[in-house]
Amino acid sequence: MGNALHSSLAVPPRPSRSSPAVAALATPALASPWGEPMHFMPETSRLPGELPEELNRQELFSRICVRDPYYALSEVRAVGEGELTARVPVEQETGGEASPINAAEVGRHLAILGSCASALVNPKEGQHYYLARRARLERLHASPLPRATELLVGTAKAEFRDKRTATAQTRLLDARGQALFSLEVDYNVLSAAAFLRLFQGARQEMRREPRAERGPRCTSGDFAAMRTNPHRQPPPLHGYVRDGECLKATLGPVSAELCKGHFALHPVLPVAVVMSGLSGLAGSLLRELVGNPAVRYLVKQGEVRADSLAYAGESVTFGSHLHGVEGRDYRFYCWASVGERLVGVMELTLTCLE
Repeated sequence: MGNALHSSLAVPPRPSRSSPAVAALATPALASPWGEPMHFMPETSRLPGELPEELNRQELFSRICVRDPYYALSEVRAVGEGELTARVPVEQETGGEASPINAAEVGRHLAILGSCASALVNPKEGQHYYLARRARLERLHASPLPRATELLVGTAKAEFRDKRTATAQTRLLDARGQALFSLEVDYNVLSAAAFLRLFQGARQEMRREPRAERGPRCTSGDFAAMRTNPHRQPPPLHGYVRDGECLKATLGPVSAELCKGHFALHPVLPVAVVMSGLSGLAGSLLRELVGNPAVRYLVKQGEVRADSLAYAGESVTFGSHLHGVEGRDYRFYCWASVGERLVGVMELTLTCLE
């Protein structure tokens, strides 16, 4: 693209791969390289066909930091030391992606499953916050597939590298066992006390007024309205601006509603929502570049690094820049920022199906 961008569309400098994610926490970078997806075949004394016992949801919630509706897994079962399986819903439409589930939603569910697996091998008891700081996603299915209409299956295996960092290898399969995606996630692990101390600026009283005295029970319609799930939709970006091979848009100010389940009394924008905005922006730019607003594509791979968190009330700028083309593969460099503060970056490869 050269140097023709206006200053308002300038691409932030590409950060060093050695730069730590969620930098304010100053945790050491993990030394392990990205590897091939791990295959989980734990030995078991169960009878053939017998399923492991389902983990208690409240017990999991006493160990991790997210809640529903952001947490949407079901039938979470331990199948080995630090190894879990779970049923994974498909909540969003896939948009331009020709996959059973869009890649950003894959990242959301598998990162949560990886945090659950990490929590089970955490040597310290009690609730901890598992902040995804780096991830690598790979598509494993070769051909375009329709959107899934049934629950998918997630697997995760986690381990601690030191007392403040964990990593999880995860995979997503369809109901018949076909591998769809793999995701490796590195986490910064904070105790509840450490999180509250570091992120006290994000605290918000979620009720506008004190809770009223208990009255008549809510109707089912009232309850459904209270339990609306903002994570069924991609983030509502606006203010799109295109300049050559760069596309930018804005989200916000971010509402506490958009952060539902992430986290209680400290609403911050989930990394998966940030990456959903970036991947959608890259898809929009791809369609403009090829001149076909209906073109379909596959997410081939993505590498993500989270540098900081966006709080409720802040406005986030999203940007996507075409980095290169090789055959049908379009490589994009994407970023999100709040003012001068970098929130996260993603290198994304999309395979155009036109």
